[in-house]
Amino acid sequence: MSNGRSARSDAGFAVAMIAAGALTMWGLRNQPRAPFDPVGAAAIPFWTAAAVIALALVLLAGVVLGKSMRGDAASYFVSTEAIDDSYAVRPGLSVVAIAATVAFVAAVPAMGFRYASIAFMLVLGWQLSDRAPRSLAVVAAVALVSGFGLDAGFRAMMVSLP
Repeated sequence: MSNGRSARSDAGFAVAMIAAGALTMWGLRNQPRAPFDPVGAAAIPFWTAAAVIALALVLLAGVVLGKSMRGDAASYFVSTEAIDDSYAVRPGLSVVAIAATVAFVAAVPAMGFRYASIAFMLVLGWQLSDRAPRSLAVVAAVALVSGFGLDAGFRAMMVSLP
């Protein structure tokens, strides 16, 4: 097993994610069947929860096998060898991603899915990019095309969006 504290926190996180996924799946049982199943109101949350549970099980297996996500421990997910020193660990980025996701969900009723999606992708793209003008132009183009494209795709599948 990896060091005690890391293993306990990894295992605790995995168990919490399994519980969240299971709770999501349990809550979806009351969703009405969509006329075009499996694409319906419950399909995407169900399969997202299934993916979260699967990844949490991989993390739990890693804890049992002595793998870890941090420190000098061997990891399933990241290499400990960088090609050069240009890679910087940015743990605050995960907090930004979670906050942006919560803000996106809160903004959809007010802004509509299309514009909330564009704003969400702009914020995350800005955070992930090197913030050079060319990179920001690519981020803006991807956000616009994706926002309009996702909106059009969901409407074509007759998914009701705000």
